[in-house]
Amino acid sequence: MSHDVGAQVWQAATAATLVTDLAVHPAETLITRIQSPAYATRYKTARGTLNRSFFAGLYQGFGPTVLAGVPASAAFFTVYEGLKTALVPREGETKLVDMPAPVAYALSSAAGDVVACAIMNPAEVLKQNAQISADDAPGRRRRRWGHTVGVARQFARHPGRLWAGYTALTAGHLPGTCLTFCLYERLKETLVGDDGGGIARRTGMSAVSAGLAGGVTAALFVPVDVVKTRMRLAAGTSVRETRPHLNPGPGPLAVARQVVGAEGTAGLFRGLGLTCVAAALGSGLYLGCYEWWKMYFAEAGSGGEQELW
Repeated sequence: MSHDVGAQVWQAATAATLVTDLAVHPAETLITRIQSPAYATRYKTARGTLNRSFFAGLYQGFGPTVLAGVPASAAFFTVYEGLKTALVPREGETKLVDMPAPVAYALSSAAGDVVACAIMNPAEVLKQNAQISADDAPGRRRRRWGHTVGVARQFARHPGRLWAGYTALTAGHLPGTCLTFCLYERLKETLVGDDGGGIARRTGMSAVSAGLAGGVTAALFVPVDVVKTRMRLAAGTSVRETRPHLNPGPGPLAVARQVVGAEGTAGLFRGLGLTCVAAALGSGLYLGCYEWWKMYFAEAGSGGEQELW
């Protein structure tokens, strides 16, 4: 991948991440609260209805998400586009390795995800602990500098905890990302066709393809998402203890057994509906924006004029 193409990928990934995170973060906050073990006690009234705190502070934890999301997204697409170009070249170009296109998409997305997860995990831990942080908990002083800064100061004493849930993150992301991008690329090829069309049509078809792929994948991996969330929230609890290094916390399988034991199998699918809707909208917006910006920056770099329709 040339320097110019690499710059276009970074620019497109950055723009897509900013737009998508701004739009989807409130839904992700609600999902985290639904999947939290404190959901019934903190966010529900005695009558079983949702209280006001459930809908308060929907942008808590937004800072770490953006700060880590931009480089993680850029790193992912740099690796993904580079490998995809080498493994699935355009017509007339030489193949690096002879393999089916779906396998190439899976390998490319997996490689990109390994890099992106390492960048994103600390931010996700901070974000999710900030999302359930509350000023009005009994005996707790109001945070002077906000929820995110308060959580970050807690983790600063034990930075290793920022990678809590990394196993669950990669376990969920690698197969999930591979499936998403295999479905996405195949659907996009089918919907866009050989003629391509203008930027608007290709962007629309990319968004539809990504939304379908993201929604299907999210439905299959909700249990992993629940386990991952519980591990991260447990890490936030442990850093507030006096001797957290003596309490490393349970692994993914142990957490899954705890959820099933306490809530039944349904506990592993908590937040299924909202997760699927958020994933479909988020994936469609994210990859749709990414494709649009990539085409825009490519045309701007070449000095050409792109057909819009």
